[in-house]
Amino acid sequence: MTSSRTRLAILLMIICMTLSLVIGIGSLISTGAQLRSELITALSAPTLLVTFLDPIAMALEFIAVILVFAESRRMGGLHRTLASLALGFLIAWLILNFGAFVPASLTGLLTGSVEAVRLGLVIKSSAAILQYLIPLLLIYGIAETSERRILIPASILTVTGNFLLTLLPIWSVKIIPTSLADGAQIYRPLIEVNYLSQPYLTLLTTGYLGGILYLTAYISTYIKLRSRQ
Repeated sequence: MTSSRTRLAILLMIICMTLSLVIGIGSLISTGAQLRSELITALSAPTLLVTFLDPIAMALEFIAVILVFAESRRMGGLHRTLASLALGFLIAWLILNFGAFVPASLTGLLTGSVEAVRLGLVIKSSAAILQYLIPLLLIYGIAETSERRILIPASILTVTGNFLLTLLPIWSVKIIPTSLADGAQIYRPLIEVNYLSQPYLTLLTTGYLGGILYLTAYISTYIKLRSRQ
């Protein structure tokens, strides 16, 4: 029998997924489905969306994982194993981002090494696979068969679409020098992607379909758990 904390965690994940969809769709609309580094400025809509909504979504996900993990110790079985794995994936994701992606990216931008910048982006893109699998692990052990049948394809579509969508542009990333007011020189990445072209459009659609399926499975599970109160 699931507790109110587990139901709260599922609700938080629903909000988190909804925010992620808003961020993604809002960024696409505001940029005209064109990713260009010059569009990513301090006052651009994509930057504002990520700056204000992304931390909220991440905080909600982190809280949800902690709540499910804490409650899974009481329930045991497959749910405890998968919830523990979800927490481990989240911690590993944080370590790879702040311990590897950030240092590599900063090194590349300060020294002008495009290889370091690309390495950092590859690490970030690969680490994201762990985050894409967390929704599957978090409730698979307590979900009913109908929701499990949605969670599996949701995870496959999300991982495949989003991973390749972020991985492919990395190899075309360039860095260009930028002079500061004091005469110092730093480098900034130059990225250009048309998400309406192939294969990006297919990958984008695949990733969003996976996210919608995840959201569907979570809403259905939440409703069923609420009805058992």
